[in-house]
Amino acid sequence: MTNELFAAAERTFHASGSKPKDITAIIRKLASDFQVECSVEGGMLTMKQGGVIASVGTILSAYKAKYPREFFGEAGSVSYKSDLAGDNAAKVRWINEHSFDEWNALPLNANSAGSQHVVTDQIPHAGMKRSEYQRLSLSEKSKLAGEVGAKGIDAILSRR
Repeated sequence: MTNELFAAAERTFHASGSKPKDITAIIRKLASDFQVECSVEGGMLTMKQGGVIASVGTILSAYKAKYPREFFGEAGSVSYKSDLAGDNAAKVRWINEHSFDEWNALPLNANSAGSQHVVTDQIPHAGMKRSEYQRLSLSEKSKLAGEVGAKGIDAILSRR
């Protein structure tokens, strides 16, 4: 990756409101997994998929939606301390908006002790796994039970 491509990608990500943790890894993954070729034209990032010019905004928003952990979190949407790792300004904003005690109560990452109690933005549905179901709030579990019934909840709890 050239410095020019890196700088253009960095400007584009930041202009879209995204703060990637590793721009180089994202561009490599776009190339290997999605056949998206990134280049620079006139100082701007351009993307082609299958030789056809693609919408940079559409690709970036789809990538961010699929891989949210590859971006620094926003101060309002923090589930784990690792969401703000390396972004001290967002960490300070989050602590100011909440409290230091709440920061200390956050699990380090998704594999940390206590992370199973983190409420996520998971949409309750009949096809979810047991681990996803356990992260729902009590009201979400109740609503889902009313929709899918006891057999549906048993099916969810049997999935690993």
